[in-house]
Amino acid sequence: MFCPNCGTQLPDGSTSCPSCGATIGVPAQEAPVTPEPEPTTPPIPGAPPVPGATQYESSASYPVPANAADAPAAPPMKWYKFVIWVQLFLSALSLAGTGVMLLTGAQYMTEYGNAKDLVYTFYAGLQVVDIVFAVVFIALAVFAIVVRMNLAKFKRGATNQYLAFLGGNIVAQILYLVALAIVTQVGPLEALDSSTVIQLVSSVIMIVLSKIYFDKRAHLFTN
Repeated sequence: MFCPNCGTQLPDGSTSCPSCGATIGVPAQEAPVTPEPEPTTPPIPGAPPVPGATQYESSASYPVPANAADAPAAPPMKWYKFVIWVQLFLSALSLAGTGVMLLTGAQYMTEYGNAKDLVYTFYAGLQVVDIVFAVVFIALAVFAIVVRMNLAKFKRGATNQYLAFLGGNIVAQILYLVALAIVTQVGPLEALDSSTVIQLVSSVIMIVLSKIYFDKRAHLFTN
């Protein structure tokens, strides 16, 4: 190597020139080259581990929320769907039809025509009974739709409204039969036919079963 100032030849590695005293710069050292890491690929499920390959952590090692295991499993809701999509709609139609029938006297239709005028003339007070309970049954039909909407929106207290609707329907039918028996002077038992008894018993059983069913799902109706 030579001095950049005076040109004197110098031994390799000299830091100053003995002739002119100039300082010789230290050659810059090359920065060490860091080798790039080899790319790793996720393991194939079911494949044996490759020696030396980077192993990914299993998802089972990730923290699990504390309340995840304590959360109750979603209960089956098939009966609930049947109630809001079939039963309550059909009940509303049936009750509204009964109310219209009582208002128009269609239940007294015979093969010779409507005999409501004759029946109302013979049984004083029967027309009033029919009109009163026609309003009751139509109100129950409206209530059925209201209950259906509240159940569909999981409103708080909707299940109790549903049970109240079922109970109100039974009470209305019994009171109508009692009123008919009083006006027509027929014994209450004679006014009951087998189909009416089966319907009333079935309604009572449905109330009990629905009570048990919705009590197990009360935590869902909180809106």
